Amino acid sequence: MFVIPDADTLVTYLLDFTGSNNEDEIKQCIFQAELVMRNIEIPATRTNPYTTFGTVGNNQLMPIPQDMNKPILFFNQGNNGTQSSSGPWIVYDRIGDRDIITQALIADLYLQPVNSPMVIRGKFSEVGDNYMFLPYLSSGAVLNLYYYRAWNLLFTPATQTTLLSTTGNVDSYSGSGPWQVTITNMATTTGLSAGSVITASDGTGTLGSTNQAVVTNIISSTSIQVTCTGASLPVVGTISNISVLTASTIQTNEVLQSWPEGYIYGSLTEYYIKRHSVDDAQVYKAKFDQAWATIENQNNLAKWSGGNTRLTSIWQPRIDRSYAVK
Repeated sequence: MFVIPDADTLVTYLLDFTGSNNEDEIKQCIFQAELVMRNIEIPATRTNPYTTFGTVGNNQLMPIPQDMNKPILFFNQGNNGTQSSSGPWIVYDRIGDRDIITQALIADLYLQPVNSPMVIRGKFSEVGDNYMFLPYLSSGAVLNLYYYRAWNLLFTPATQTTLLSTTGNVDSYSGSGPWQVTITNMATTTGLSAGSVITASDGTGTLGSTNQAVVTNIISSTSIQVTCTGASLPVVGTISNISVLTASTIQTNEVLQSWPEGYIYGSLTEYYIKRHSVDDAQVYKAKFDQAWATIENQNNLAKWSGGNTRLTSIWQPRIDRSYAVK
């Protein structure tokens, strides 16, 4: 079975399939396909809600995670991400930002559930770049977060870290910032050259926790000189895990590994659209739509026991309730 392990292999496949010799054009078509696929909901992009947490800050607001693409379910187990024995346990439904701001104005007039062994239907919404919750959560409260993560586009710039030496010493430094630092006792300097950017873990010495260290001279097979630029003063002593940072590109992601047909059909659709081959574009657009519909079916109809015969969960139909508990 043919496997597409990385982005370069995908390009090679599409070049061979289309007969094109324009690699840049193929990459442009892949990018166009990725823009169409940004909201695909596949299991590989879901978080584990029992290891993914959010912490409520001031004003009952929690920052929206930077890697979030789409929320699925938030819930509060009452004990910093683990289940309490007394309750209540709150599952949050999404409502509009206008609604939650309006309802928050009178939230204090309702009895808040305390030590009630039952599941309460709460509400949440985006307000600015934060989430807001009802009933109110105190600052420091921890929620379990279940959501679809955003995924990296292929060929976007990235930084690769390569370990060179587990040992090293900050032997000396000079200057008043930037600092010229001599590093000795390295296992090797192979792979380094003038201009290489390195990092190192602090020991009794440090290159400066906020500094950027750039190689200026290869002294020997075990020693180098670097320029450290930043606000932190270097410290003479031992360091470890000296690594070089090299520019690279994203070569794979969750979508390519679990839904390669989307990449292939989507890229071919964009390729033939660009080539003004309408009939071919329609063929691969139909294949792409069918592949997407299969994923949507798994996420909606087919996920319930009984398939299409059961279209409701225990939470439907949705009924608006206050928080008074009898």
